[in-house]
Amino acid sequence: MNIVSKIAKESSITFVGMVYGNINRYVYTAILARWVGIEFLGIYSLANAIMIIFEMISKMGLETGVMRFVSRLNIETQKKEIQLVIQSALKMSMIFSIISSILLILFSSLLVQVFNGGYLFKITLIVFACTIPFNVTTLISAFSTQGFKLLKYKVIITQLLNPSVLLITMLLAFNLMSKEMAIILPIPLTGIVGCFIMFFMLKKLVVMNIQSIIKSKFNNDLLKYSIPLMLVSILQVLMHWMDILMLGYFTDTTTVGLYHPAARTAGLLQALLLSFLSIYAPTISELDSKKKYIEMERIYKLVTRLLLTFSIPISIILILFPTKVLLIFGPEYMAGSTVLILLTFGAFFQTIFGPAGPLLSMSGYTNIVFINSLIAFVLNFILNIILIPRFGLVGAALSTLISMLLLGIARTIEVKIIFNFSFLSISLLKPIISAIFLIILILFIRPFILSYHTLITLSISLFLTLFVYSVFLFLLKLEPEDKDFLRGLTAFIMTNKIDD
Repeated sequence: MNIVSKIAKESSITFVGMVYGNINRYVYTAILARWVGIEFLGIYSLANAIMIIFEMISKMGLETGVMRFVSRLNIETQKKEIQLVIQSALKMSMIFSIISSILLILFSSLLVQVFNGGYLFKITLIVFACTIPFNVTTLISAFSTQGFKLLKYKVIITQLLNPSVLLITMLLAFNLMSKEMAIILPIPLTGIVGCFIMFFMLKKLVVMNIQSIIKSKFNNDLLKYSIPLMLVSILQVLMHWMDILMLGYFTDTTTVGLYHPAARTAGLLQALLLSFLSIYAPTISELDSKKKYIEMERIYKLVTRLLLTFSIPISIILILFPTKVLLIFGPEYMAGSTVLILLTFGAFFQTIFGPAGPLLSMSGYTNIVFINSLIAFVLNFILNIILIPRFGLVGAALSTLISMLLLGIARTIEVKIIFNFSFLSISLLKPIISAIFLIILILFIRPFILSYHTLITLSISLFLTLFVYSVFLFLLKLEPEDKDFLRGLTAFIMTNKIDD
């Protein structure tokens, strides 16, 4: 099986999982928004953002580090080396995550004062803090399996099991207990269940037990590689949640609650990006280790073009029907329609420029990736300080859009300078031309379907978007690599088995 077909297969596995996971999380957020109200949703969003930041610190960049180190080892002849790398990563992350949990609990009272929260916010923070070691262990284990260039284990836990447990727990907690428990309980229960099952799956690939992890030594090379990535991850997460945190500081939890559905919706594009990067990143690492730079550029161009192609129809729906999309969460959330448009543009740019970042990091240019992220973070922070007090929700969204666009452009230019790789090609015109005709059509029919029920309007627009867009792409003729990708995708759908 060639690399393109393998990317198709593994990306399909991830994308199917992410579609299911994101639908579950989207339903979870929509139901939570309707049941608990804007203020309680804001409390949940703020506490979740803070927990994720502390998780990033706990991981120390080890999730990317262990994936890179394992992917460069031979799974047949270097089993012992792989075992030692994974054990070391798990031990270090466990120690760091326990320290982070304790720190978050100790600082919970201070955070309540900073974000003008109350007793419920503090309790939620403490409970979420206790979840961090479980979440971190799950992620390190998942990325370890990804280093074997196998995505099914990670997908099963992070995209199938965890979102299902999250949704079911929330439904039961709200109906059998209270809306407060609907906020507090799902996160820790999901973390505990996911951790134990993910660790069990990891043991299928490599000999692993708690005792061997405790006795393992710190891998200094792994840590040296991972720490710059930790800083990058922290900055990226801070950028992702910056709007939520600074809205919580400058405004209140109600404003945060209004912003959250728009951010969650625009984040759907990230599922598309991550589905490709999951196999793209270790593939780039392997090609770089073998100095196959021509193949690296080919994969870079292919993944960029595919991301552009697949992100266009999603973006068009979100940008042209923002009010209808947000109505899913409840009428009170429709005020965030402008925010959704701006965040969708930001997510779109993040997606199409996305392959440049992993190409740099997987090739060892972690310091450059860190500097990029630091500059983007500082820019986002400054813009939020300037724009949020003046424009509120819209200011926060605009800050994110500008930061994401400039970060993506910077990374793309650096790839051009360092590797002389460019994703630009004539073939990119095909999805762009198709998108232009599609937008004209949707703008024409939009006035006629806006008066229908929300689900009917969105269903009609989605069907027409996918159908018309696909027809135009086929009329403009597919690239040979696109055909390889589709063959790999078809093989996966039809048989779910493609031999390597």
